[in-house]
This record gives sequence, structure tokens and C-alpha cells, in this order.
Amino acid sequence: MSVALGLLVGVVDVAQFLPHARRTIDKRHDVRAMSGLSVWTWTIATAQGLAWIVYGAANGLLPILLPNLVITPVCAAILTMRLAAGAKGADDPD
Repeated sequence: MSVALGLLVGVVDVAQFLPHARRTIDKRHDVRAMSGLSVWTWTIATAQGLAWIVYGAANGLLPILLPNLVITPVCAAILTMRLAAGAKGADDPD
């Protein structure tokens, strides 16, 4: 029961990031929209995901490991797109 619950929570955990990831991908060329994303938040989310991957792998906890193997690259991609948009925005005289 607890493994099934853990996997269900993992699916929900992944699902919570998908709408934001999709919107970020859709708006990645909109410097104004991207400036609303916090670099610190996505840096912390990426680091947290990496920590959960290490923890889940070290302890053989698939319900922790598997969702974070999906979430962490998504967080890193959002962070990368935000940083790229910030670099583009720095060039604009606006």
C-alpha cells in the first residue's frame, strides 16, 4: 500500500510541474514573461531535485527517485530558459 501511495504521490508531484514547464516553453522568447520567473526558485528546485535523486538512489526508494528523475531536468530546463531570457533582456536598451 505505501509503495502504491508513494508512486501516486510521485505522479502528482510530476504533474504539478508540467503546466508551468509548458507555459515556460511557450513563452521562452518573451523576455517580459520570463522575467517573472525567479532564478533563485528554479535554482533551489533543481538542487532539491538532485538531492532527492541522490537520497532515493542511495536508499533504494523508487517512489522518491523516479519522479525526481523527471522533475529535476524539467526544473533545470526552466532555469536555463529563464537565464537565457535574462541574458537577452540585458542587451535590450528598454
